[in-house]
Amino acid sequence: MHSELGGWEHGLSPDTIYSFRQNSPELIIRDAKRMLHLDDDQLEILRRILLARGVNKWFKARRDIIKLKHEIKKRISELLGRYKKWERVHKTELKLLNSFYERLEVICHQPRWVEWPRIADPREAEKKLVVKAR
Repeated sequence: MHSELGGWEHGLSPDTIYSFRQNSPELIIRDAKRMLHLDDDQLEILRRILLARGVNKWFKARRDIIKLKHEIKKRISELLGRYKKWERVHKTELKLLNSFYERLEVICHQPRWVEWPRIADPREAEKKLVVKAR
């Protein structure tokens, strides 16, 4: 069970970041309410900002990517169950699926600690991202 503080009781560092729940804009809203003492009108403005800036979309995209990764893994298992190495189609499909699965696995298991520079242009900002692994 997650605490009332949602991970904040451990502080924020590259090691403790994994104790924070994620995947919902409402977690951001809850933190902003508690830490910044925002009222309901201000929270609604923050919700609109998250929506307008694509945060909600990317939370959903992340969930969809994880689901896709599981679907690909299931398909690989099904193919392996009836795999015949002399069938070129199976071999080609397995190679392709394994390639996609491995790439999705890398995306899904990236470190959470990503410091986005205070630069509005995303292309310039991406060049200066700071990613810290455990």
